[in-house]
Amino acid sequence: MLKAEAQWIGQILREIDAKQLSPLLNVGSATADFRENVQPWIDSEIFAPLRERGVTVHHLDIRKDVGVDLCGDLTDDAFVAGLAGMYRSLLCCNLLEHVPDPAAIAGKLESVVPPGGLLIVTVPNRFPWHPDPIDTLYRPTPAELAGIFQRCRMIRGEVIKCGTGWDYVEHNPLRMLSKVWHRVAARREYGGMKGTTSFFPWLFRQFRQACLLFEKKGTN
Repeated sequence: MLKAEAQWIGQILREIDAKQLSPLLNVGSATADFRENVQPWIDSEIFAPLRERGVTVHHLDIRKDVGVDLCGDLTDDAFVAGLAGMYRSLLCCNLLEHVPDPAAIAGKLESVVPPGGLLIVTVPNRFPWHPDPIDTLYRPTPAELAGIFQRCRMIRGEVIKCGTGWDYVEHNPLRMLSKVWHRVAARREYGGMKGTTSFFPWLFRQFRQACLLFEKKGTN
C-alpha cells in the first residue's frame, strides 16, 4: 500500500461513525509485520485509529501467518458464504490486480456485507508490474472499477497521486539497487518481462491509485 493511499483511506474512515464500520473485514491483509514494520503507514494511518475508536477489525489473507485472523480463499464459495452477515464493512486494497477474474471476486466481496454496508476498495491505476504471485496489469479508472461492483453504488471515487519509485527507495541508490535485484528475481521466477524492463522509468513516474468508497444497495 502506498502512503498517500493509506492517508486517503484513513481520512475516509474518520468521516464514518464507528458503529457503521464495526466489525470490519480487511481482505488481503498480509501479516502484522508487513502492516506495522515493512509499511508502517498502514497501521498508523488506518488500523491504529480504528483501534482507538473501538472498531473491531479482522484480517483475512490466503496465507496463514502472524496477524492473520482468518485464512481462506475468496474463490471458495463455502468459505465466502461463512463470512456473510458477520461484517458491517470491508476493506480490500491492492488485491484485484492479482486475480484472474476481478469481477468474480468483486461479487464475492459484495456478498460479505449486508445492504447498506460499506466497502473501501483500492487498485493501482498506474503502477509497475508486481507479481503476488501474478499481476494481470488490471489498472482500472474509478468508473471501470465501479462497473464490476454491480450491487453497490459508488459514494466516492478518486485517482490518488502517490509519489514515484524514487520516493519509495528514500532517494537511496542502494535501496534502488535492492529493488532492481528483487524484480530481476521475480522475472526469473514468474517468466515476466514487463515489470523488470520498465522499472527504471518508474523511478520518476507518478504512481496512481484508484480509491473508491461503496455502499451496498438495498437488495441482495
